[in-house]
Amino acid sequence: MTLLICILLFTFGLGTVIGSFLNVVALRGLTGESIVLPPSKCPKCDTRIKPWHNIPILSYLFLKGKCAYCNEKISIQYPIVEFLTGLLLVGCLLKYSLTLNALFVFLAGCTLLVMSVTDIKEKVICAGHAWFLIILGLVYNVVLTHYFIDNELATKGYFLFKTQNFLNLPISTSIFGIIAGVVVMELLARVGNLLVKKRAFGTGDTFIAAGLGAYFGWFSLLNIIAISIAVQVVLVLPGFFKKLRAKGDNLTVFLIVFFLLAAAGFSVANIYGLMENFVLCIIASVALFLLGIFTCVRIIKGIKDGGEISVLPFGPAMTIATLILLFALT
Repeated sequence: MTLLICILLFTFGLGTVIGSFLNVVALRGLTGESIVLPPSKCPKCDTRIKPWHNIPILSYLFLKGKCAYCNEKISIQYPIVEFLTGLLLVGCLLKYSLTLNALFVFLAGCTLLVMSVTDIKEKVICAGHAWFLIILGLVYNVVLTHYFIDNELATKGYFLFKTQNFLNLPISTSIFGIIAGVVVMELLARVGNLLVKKRAFGTGDTFIAAGLGAYFGWFSLLNIIAISIAVQVVLVLPGFFKKLRAKGDNLTVFLIVFFLLAAAGFSVANIYGLMENFVLCIIASVALFLLGIFTCVRIIKGIKDGGEISVLPFGPAMTIATLILLFALT
């Protein structure tokens, strides 16, 4: 037990160090600077940060959230990202052990954290980060495809490249996932264009969805998008509910609640293998998608009619949804 605790503490510490690097990747992705040079410095006084002032989490606490030289306030983002990366690495170790899955899930989580930081700070998704997620997802599924075919050869002695077999290959679901990510997010975005002359979701969200589709395939992507909308509702719409009820728009409130329940039911059915029938899966996915679009239409209409709310970026919601799917629902 003591050994396990020591391993987890070491893993968490290693994760916080990686999180410190992720902060650099996120912030320099916004400025266009190299992630290697120059060394870390205070953004106000330009003084190079000493190594003992750059210890993840601890330095922030010891310095009381201020620069050691000019007393400029240090963003709380730094220890939060370090802490979350530490938890992510521990979670991957506990959930997936020392496997290839653990490595690729951790890399995906790190990339999503970086994109969430830039999305929250500047409502920007850096193209390089998005393409990294997409390419990494394709590489991951190429590796999985190799193992899948090897396993088929080892157990059956052959592998037939029939249509059904091809569609079941991880790399095939990855490619379909990219297409699904782009199509679904762009369709949802166009709903905003039709109603309020403004995209419901940014282009960056489309890139994130494409990357998640590349990683986890089209079916898991639909789960992630459904959970993302639910997370977004929980985060930003409580105040909107009050305004809708005050206006007597109970239909929109009902649709939102019904969509959340339907999305939860869809995810649970997937977990317990109730969606293994391909036709049933397609029908349920399309029904949930249409319900999601109709719900979005009602929400956007409510905003257009005077129910303004503070809208948070959708990227962090997709990150949270992905982590929920990976660590809580599977």
